[in-house]
Amino acid sequence: MEEKREGLLPSLLPQVGMEFSTVDDAWMYWISYGGQNGFEVRKRYANKRKIDGKVRSCRFVCASEGHRKQDKRDHITKCPRAETRTDCKVRMCLVMDREKENYKVSDLILEHNHSLHLPETSHLMVSQRKISELQGFEIETADDAGIGPKAAHELASLQVGGSLNLSYTLRDHKNYLRGKRQREMAYGQARSMLMYFQDKIAENPSFQYALHMDREEQIANIFWVDAKMLTDYAYFGDVVSFDTTFGTNKESRPFGVFVGFNHFRETVVFGAALLYDETFESFKWLFETFLKAHNGKHPKTIYTDQDAAMGKAVHEVFSETWHGLCTFHIMQNAVKHLAEPEKDESSTSSEDVVEGTEEESNILADFSACMYEYEDEETFKNAFGIMRTKVKKQTWLDSIYKVKEKWAECYMKDVFTLGMRSTQLSESLNSELKRHFKSDFDIIRFLKHFERVVESKRNKELNSEFESRKKLPRIKMRTHMLLQVSKLYTPIIFEAFQGEYERSMAACTTALEGNSEYLVSIYHEDFRYEKEYKVIGDPLQQTSTCSCGQFNRIGILCSHAIKVLDLMNIKSLPAQYVLKRWTKEARCGAVQDNQGRNIIENPRLDETLRYKSMTRKFLSLAQRAASHPGCSLIVHDTLDILSKKIEEEINGCTTPTVDQVTVPTNVTPVSNLVSTACLKKKDVETKTSKRKRTWLDKKRKFTKKGTKKKEKVSMKEQQTVKVAFDDGVAKEGMSEPYSAENGAMTGDLNVEF
Repeated sequence: MEEKREGLLPSLLPQVGMEFSTVDDAWMYWISYGGQNGFEVRKRYANKRKIDGKVRSCRFVCASEGHRKQDKRDHITKCPRAETRTDCKVRMCLVMDREKENYKVSDLILEHNHSLHLPETSHLMVSQRKISELQGFEIETADDAGIGPKAAHELASLQVGGSLNLSYTLRDHKNYLRGKRQREMAYGQARSMLMYFQDKIAENPSFQYALHMDREEQIANIFWVDAKMLTDYAYFGDVVSFDTTFGTNKESRPFGVFVGFNHFRETVVFGAALLYDETFESFKWLFETFLKAHNGKHPKTIYTDQDAAMGKAVHEVFSETWHGLCTFHIMQNAVKHLAEPEKDESSTSSEDVVEGTEEESNILADFSACMYEYEDEETFKNAFGIMRTKVKKQTWLDSIYKVKEKWAECYMKDVFTLGMRSTQLSESLNSELKRHFKSDFDIIRFLKHFERVVESKRNKELNSEFESRKKLPRIKMRTHMLLQVSKLYTPIIFEAFQGEYERSMAACTTALEGNSEYLVSIYHEDFRYEKEYKVIGDPLQQTSTCSCGQFNRIGILCSHAIKVLDLMNIKSLPAQYVLKRWTKEARCGAVQDNQGRNIIENPRLDETLRYKSMTRKFLSLAQRAASHPGCSLIVHDTLDILSKKIEEEINGCTTPTVDQVTVPTNVTPVSNLVSTACLKKKDVETKTSKRKRTWLDKKRKFTKKGTKKKEKVSMKEQQTVKVAFDDGVAKEGMSEPYSAENGAMTGDLNVEF
């Protein structure tokens, strides 16, 4: 039976003879009436005129009207759906008035034969659930920010005073996101990606991307770079680290990122790429495209892993760049190749095991010393030769020795590295990417999440910039030189210079024959001297050149050179020893893209600031007026008038404003490519529950089933395996450095924008 609902507004009570200007107005009225009375609504039928298609008559009913048709599978179905229809007679019929061209209520029944929903559950009715345009924008914004659907729905509920006042449920929230992703991928992976890139170019013309097509005109490799990456490379692109990682996208494509240091020694991104494979041709195209995007500017130094195809491409493309190998990967390969194979446990005593472990650790310590400690080439060669005699299999040692110039300390005295010796910057970024990415991400979700990770890195720089202007540097000795550089360097670089200055105070010098030549050594608190270095000073040119070469490598003057400057009575740091990339003014100066346009990192900055200002005012006004019904009515009426004025102003404005960005002419040919674009299919290995055995697993001894003895692996070994490998794929050492020929894609095409 019908339950009477209390508190129903009299204005919503339908009556025979009521008039509506359109059918849509009548339908919205019926939805509101159903929501306040607690019943679902449905359209029963609508009769239209054949001449113009206008509705002549229609009927709106309760959703429980009629009966469900009998299912022919009822005898098979074990658990049928619950019945929801009760042949309810509630309805409202409309007929068109031909004279007034409006609609009148001709028939009306309002008595239900079923229970009505409670006011506390009316927000769960399908007819009352709707996601508005503003709510959709907030849902998308929360998703782009990495907020999960449940947390975002709870936040939206709190903003409106509870889920009762929210017009959609958590399921609607998830369905909206699913529909959004389906719409984004409506044109397929490739075309959706190209449309995403085109939208980025419309936002900022300096955004660039390039496609590598195979002979079947399928997209094999993709490279992109935004305006901020272009300016970052112009300021800090002297040392670059490049590495690839797997498991970040649905296609299982290798994902490569070019990264480096900014003036706060924090990570900056210079470009990104999705590759089809890791062949020489793919890397060569990628590096050439990278240089073209950055106006042909070569980095001074680039670090990669020991991949042979990558090394060959670096040698061919980056002809003006010193190529270094990642010492971290080399050390991991050393652990793998220099470890002695385990003997049979039955014939091996505990003393032999301990002795073998100590010998193995000694070999790794010797190799580490060759990599980091020896500064003299002869000393390095002798130590390496002695270490070689301790190893039974010298194949890997011989191969790594052939490229000793790329990893040994003694060959890197004058190489500008900023203190970088590995691809740890890339590894760190890849690790953070994997925390945000999932292997089943489609291309659009992948690109958006990558954009979010890069934005978080840029926010760290802004925080560092804010802190550097807020906090004064800690000057331990108020000398003229320290006061000078404290105003020039960023805080972290000033701390490094101040450390060198303190060391110079403990330096002992010995004058040599000649003009301003000294031997300088640092005295330690443990009553010993460091190695002596020769420093040549020139008072007229205000130079101090040290044989340790620290300034040439890092860009920060060493303690030995600072000591000689002091001996020459030079109390200020000469301008030639202040590297701009380490100063607070490192980002000064305009940067142009490869089209000759001045790069504007955020063309819509003014628009964003105006939006921020108006949002604050509107929120403050809403909070003040919400508690007073009269004030709320004034706000609603004023906003209606304001909306009409804004629409008139926008429609009447024919000339583009200063903030509007026009799409560059060089992207027009893409329309043909968008209609035919296709990503080259990549064979993806199916996931299995069985984990692949790594080289360390193969070295372990496993006991037979039924025995109680089990092999235990320490946490340190597990972490080593986790870091050394990406998704179980080992980076093998080179048998012949940069001599391997990889498979190539002949007849390749380049498409660049």
